[in-house]
Amino acid sequence: MSKKKKSIPPAVSSPVVKPIEPQPSSPTPTARVDSPRPGVEPDKEPAFELIRFDKRVKWFLGICVGLFLLLTLAKINYSSIGMWNTVVPDGSDARRGIVSGKPRSIRIDEWGVVTPFMMSQAHQNFPLENSAIGGEKVALVGYYPIKHFVSIFRPSHWGFFLFDIEHGFAWHWNFVIFFSIISTTLLFLVLTRNNFWLSVFGSVWLIFSPGFAWWSFFLLTLQFAGTVMLLSSIYVFYASSTRTILISGLLFLWSFASFALILYPPYQVILGYLLLLLLVGFVWRNYRKELLFNKLWLKLGTFAVAGIVLGLVFYQFYVDAKSTIDVMSNTVYPGKRSETGGTGFIANWFSEYYSGWLIDNENFPKNWLNVCELSHFITFTPVIAVCTVLYFIRTRRIDPLLTILLGFVLFTLVYIEIGFPTFLAKATLFDLSPTRRAQVPFGIANVVLAVLYLDYMRQQNLKIKGGLSFGLVVGVIGFMVYAAWLNLNDSDGFYKAHQLFIPTLFFMGLNYLMLPVSTFRYKDVVIAGALVFFTIPNFKINPVGKGMSPITENMLYQKVRELHLQEPNARWVVLGSQYLTYMVTATGVNQLSGVKNQPDFKTMRALDPTAKRDSAYNRYAHTVYSTYIDPVHPDTVVIQNNFEDAYQVGVDPCSPKLRKLNVRYFIFDHAPQPVEIRCMKQVAKLGGLEIYRTND
Repeated sequence: MSKKKKSIPPAVSSPVVKPIEPQPSSPTPTARVDSPRPGVEPDKEPAFELIRFDKRVKWFLGICVGLFLLLTLAKINYSSIGMWNTVVPDGSDARRGIVSGKPRSIRIDEWGVVTPFMMSQAHQNFPLENSAIGGEKVALVGYYPIKHFVSIFRPSHWGFFLFDIEHGFAWHWNFVIFFSIISTTLLFLVLTRNNFWLSVFGSVWLIFSPGFAWWSFFLLTLQFAGTVMLLSSIYVFYASSTRTILISGLLFLWSFASFALILYPPYQVILGYLLLLLLVGFVWRNYRKELLFNKLWLKLGTFAVAGIVLGLVFYQFYVDAKSTIDVMSNTVYPGKRSETGGTGFIANWFSEYYSGWLIDNENFPKNWLNVCELSHFITFTPVIAVCTVLYFIRTRRIDPLLTILLGFVLFTLVYIEIGFPTFLAKATLFDLSPTRRAQVPFGIANVVLAVLYLDYMRQQNLKIKGGLSFGLVVGVIGFMVYAAWLNLNDSDGFYKAHQLFIPTLFFMGLNYLMLPVSTFRYKDVVIAGALVFFTIPNFKINPVGKGMSPITENMLYQKVRELHLQEPNARWVVLGSQYLTYMVTATGVNQLSGVKNQPDFKTMRALDPTAKRDSAYNRYAHTVYSTYIDPVHPDTVVIQNNFEDAYQVGVDPCSPKLRKLNVRYFIFDHAPQPVEIRCMKQVAKLGGLEIYRTND
């Protein structure tokens, strides 16, 4: 990943949008009005502006960009590829390439699949077709480095084209983290009226939440593109400068394409609704005709041109990717998934109050599947919902942005916990998002809601006293007792009552501070700071590594690379361990075994000419090959589907079918029997692994 900045889209850096100058007769001051002190009702609204690029914001941006460049140049990443030191041991240090932390075996999708896929693409010069990772133009539809115009919209991959694999890998990891922090902070600055510390703390809280961290920050690609898209839209709406409007329009075009072309509807649908409603709520709250209609034709033209260009981009992408999309959408798994909700959370809505204290990679309630699936985001929505109603009753005013967002959170909660009628699920496209995936963008919405509520609470400075105040406090205590009871019950004995005491007190205190029963200066920042403090341990979820030595210095990797460079067109098969197939994929060889992001029908039709076992391999799958020799029925190929995302192939290593597929190299995870190697000779022996090549 690179230190060059010329390929990075320009940050939203327009001048402050100023209000119309007051007429001489108007007593309204032109200076910005400070936020009201506690207990003092503001006489006038603060002057409207978007992002105030003061020294604090500039320093913050500089620090983030500087860390991105520094860590990328140092080849720092946060991958769990250190697992390779123990999964395929070669006698080296088990801590090779690990700076700090512990690699996570549960993140096999990252260290065993996505990382080898990236390396395979890089070693093969970023091809459109790569049967080692799947059929058709797999890298075009999947989010992998590729030589295609679509890479313009995949900024986390730019480092692979500018530098070597290790720096490109570091670029990917540091880009998604630091630029997501930057874009989210800038968005919070807009939404919270330039509340700097709340925006920074809210961004750190969101980006390092378990719902992101335990999934190796994969969703941050969507998070980054979405926040830039929303920011650029707001700037086009409110900017007065032609230059700002045009730059913002370009950013809107780029970020919209980036968001749309990631092609993962389970997250995109709900996150897309969230972004749209935030835009609607912001414009409603800040409806200023003089700004919105200023240079209206230029703004409309900017969006129109962006729409035309996006149409051309999407059309060309569809033309190139149609056959691949058709194959992917017609797989047995995941295929055309459609759900109507109602299956609930993997853990429960309030499990994050306790999981961060008491759960890790190896220890968690078994009925919660695994630490990744159960992880989501801290919520304060129950208290916020009650308090929002109280604010309305007392002030007779609503904040459109806060109200719309709260309504959306509750709407999505109904989908997750109760479910929608089929027609509503399909009409809203929620049916494309299974509840276990919907809980992630739902959690993002909960965090954004909390940040906006804290800003709203600061602006209102309402203080409720007397019996109502007492009732609210009792309600918070009751709510937290319920949350503790719910987690005790759901965890099926994993939690003990005494373990939940301190977490319950901690979040009881934060929920209490959310109530309008006490006011003090910087209350919003104190709450957000406490949440950052709570979030800090999440920094250790992913290890810190330097370079890719756990893979690139492994003896198996180096030997396969050596043989591959001598005979680059030969195909490979691993007979045995699926973990070996992951490592072999990273070398860039064209292998039959390994993970297939989508079915490779060209290859499988050679092994299954009549498509008798089509349903077994028509899926995203981890494929494992093994020896199967039947003297009675020579050259028989057995294909069995043993898991939803896996299948096995039993084949004679000397089968003519493999010869037709140009398979020349075989890796055995055991000492092969003479009948298995009757047509080949050994070319390498690495401990218990043996590599053979066919005789012809």
